[in-house]
Amino acid sequence: MRVALLLRGVNVGGVTVRSADLRALLSEAGLGDVTTVLASGNAVVTAPSVAAAASTAEAALEARYGRRIRLHGIGVDALRTVVDAYPHAEDDAHTPYVVFALEAGVAPALAALEPGEGEALAGGRELVYWSNPRGTTLTSPFAKALERTAKDRVTTRNLRTLRKVLAAA
Repeated sequence: MRVALLLRGVNVGGVTVRSADLRALLSEAGLGDVTTVLASGNAVVTAPSVAAAASTAEAALEARYGRRIRLHGIGVDALRTVVDAYPHAEDDAHTPYVVFALEAGVAPALAALEPGEGEALAGGRELVYWSNPRGTTLTSPFAKALERTAKDRVTTRNLRTLRKVLAAA
């Protein structure tokens, strides 16, 4: 099955994982048909299951970089459903995000937060859909709460990036 792997915290002040290196690493680890997308820790692989892809990738990354690099694995069909279900309006004044929880219980707690002016939140058990005024990704009330309460327990992707991941699948 085709699986999207969304790495957390790479290429943003910690560990640099170049796309070519990630592609080679995942291939050497036994994952098939590896494609990387952008330089922000996104890959699409073929594996027997989402769990197999995620555990194989995490083990290979830790062995190579000497530290745990968390990731969210999701089947491509499930990712398509997530993208298609984005509930907020898309316009030039807002940035559309999907926040994927890496631990149980994180998404419902985040979705229950009060959004700031111009922000919109909707969520479920495993993710939060977030729309924020353009230019406030790091400074909006939700962004600050996300940093404070769930920084290492989520990975966030712009909806446009997720569409590129799907196109590469």
